[in-house]
Amino acid sequence: MQRPTRAQCGDQPDLLDHAAPAINPAEAAELARNIFGVTGDIERLRAEKDANFRIVPRTGPSVLLKITNAVEDRGVTDMQTAALMHLARVDSTLPVPHILPTRDGAPSQTVILTDGQSHVVRLLSFLEGTTLKAAGSASGLHREVGALLARLTLGLRGFAHPASTHVLQWDIKQAHRLRPMLQAIEDGELRCRLTRLIDHFEAEIAPRLPALRAQVVHNDFNPDNLLVDAPGGTRLTGVIDFGDMVHTPLVCDLAVACSYHVGDGPEPLAGVARLVAGYAAHLPLEAEELLLLPDLIRLRHATTLAIGAWRAQRYPENTAYIRRNAAASLLGLTVLDRLGTQAALDALQSE
Repeated sequence: MQRPTRAQCGDQPDLLDHAAPAINPAEAAELARNIFGVTGDIERLRAEKDANFRIVPRTGPSVLLKITNAVEDRGVTDMQTAALMHLARVDSTLPVPHILPTRDGAPSQTVILTDGQSHVVRLLSFLEGTTLKAAGSASGLHREVGALLARLTLGLRGFAHPASTHVLQWDIKQAHRLRPMLQAIEDGELRCRLTRLIDHFEAEIAPRLPALRAQVVHNDFNPDNLLVDAPGGTRLTGVIDFGDMVHTPLVCDLAVACSYHVGDGPEPLAGVARLVAGYAAHLPLEAEELLLLPDLIRLRHATTLAIGAWRAQRYPENTAYIRRNAAASLLGLTVLDRLGTQAALDALQSE
């Protein structure tokens, strides 16, 4: 099977094609002690591209030690750090992690690990809570999810960084770059559906995107990255994982969030409509953004299915984690295809 090239998959396909750094808890604990002066019980957290460890000190709150994948562009890592520091300055009420300085007062430090590669090491505040996905139904929180996304987007308005325009395959505006990954999808019918969707993107959607409002956005506002106060959560308490930040149309960011809330009942877009209404209450949508939203949600599902299949072939031992959203993405795509664009638009404006 021919392997997609760097040009086909974007500027950083190697990041998609590399597992998280192989570092054990003892090594991570030593880094935390030497660089940040932090000690405590340490636990490795599941992650796809970075090595993340929760450290619980004897006194004080937990912290998150983050060891960045060696193949990630240093400018991109710096952008993520700078964005969190920017948010802390402009809106300290946003429930996002805070960058904690090294012993020397720097926001990060670069180290060479036993793999012979250099990695950026950062320490962040650890946000307590249960993920929205683990908490179960989000039926009572859809408006709050949309409102929090809009607040975060407004907080990032005006933030600029030289690396913000990097090519990220998870960015919906890069959907055309999914083509070489489709060969990994074993279901021939699904592969044809996604091919047609990418054809439509290139012919009808991509030419309209440059005219839309765009800025640096979170780009991964999914239930695994949203925290609630308790199982069966009653309120949102945090936003985590800023690793997919990129400069892209605002509506692409909104489409990512919407894609995770398509249901399978008689009103499958009811939750999405509430999310959009919560978002629009803080950040009203322009007419063209609304018109493109159903297709952009479809494209997010296509992105999840294509990248998941492609990465699972390379890391079969991590398939369950890599493809954890595949079934929901297939359902969402099928629901939107069954409804059609106009019915989807009508449903999204029902709140």
